[in-house]
Amino acid sequence: MVFRLLLTLTLIISACGVKGNPKPPPSFTPSPVENVYVKQYGNNPLVYFYYDKKYTDSNPIKEDIYFVIYKNEKRINPQILSKENLYWFIDTFEKKESCYKVVVKTKRRESLPSKVVCISKKEISSLQLNPPKLELVEDAVEIYLPAVNYTKNIYKVYSKEEFIPIASYTADSEKFTDQNVELDKEYCYYYTLSLANSVETEKSPTVCTVFKDIFPPKPPQRGKIIVEENQATLIWEESESKDVVGYLIYKNGNLLNQIPLKTYYFIDKSYKKGDTYKVIAVDKANNKSLPLEIKEDE
Repeated sequence: MVFRLLLTLTLIISACGVKGNPKPPPSFTPSPVENVYVKQYGNNPLVYFYYDKKYTDSNPIKEDIYFVIYKNEKRINPQILSKENLYWFIDTFEKKESCYKVVVKTKRRESLPSKVVCISKKEISSLQLNPPKLELVEDAVEIYLPAVNYTKNIYKVYSKEEFIPIASYTADSEKFTDQNVELDKEYCYYYTLSLANSVETEKSPTVCTVFKDIFPPKPPQRGKIIVEENQATLIWEESESKDVVGYLIYKNGNLLNQIPLKTYYFIDKSYKKGDTYKVIAVDKANNKSLPLEIKEDE
């Protein structure tokens, strides 16, 4: 009897055993800002950093956060601007070195402080920058910059009022070609000059343009005609332009197809001796190439 009772208790205890490790409790502590950056913008420090809203367990933060900024270990309240996960503010220099760190806070917790970053003011000459000049070219916007012996920091924004702290491109020459453009979108540009390591002038005026493809594609090449009684087969090699959507065929000056052909041949079943054909490439913006003339050898 006693043996049966012990056996029953053993089976019950075994059945109630822990199956696997329990899940750790969720974190409510914001992850810290990993790195803070600072550069001299004109005569002011510009401080910026990236932050993805996550707790220390990598789960997304679903509550409000705010950043506490410390300058030389004293809390300051600058106006913090942001774009996506990039944050920045412009401060003023003190006589001594300025050192910054950032703490992330929620209603419940705060993060560890970021690494400290410091900057000392460098005296720079006051420069008045002219606006860049923009020119549309095929598949790109060309940006013309001043002929000076400084690296140019080019900032690409999407309105005349927009400001960002990190340059989109850098250039040492007087011209930069931006090929990262799409049809009918507005692009705005300004630039600064790098006067020393982490020292830039204030921005130039911003100039905007809408990118439009106004350039005709290259014409098709090496056309041939094969005539069999009243049927003419036109053959040509494709245009070298990458944005061609098709080809228009003209016979004796009359358009034969309203919708551009996507092939490189055309069959005319009503050919008469002396008929002359022209093949024109059409691109995505409906620009038309010079014609390729095809006719039977006399």
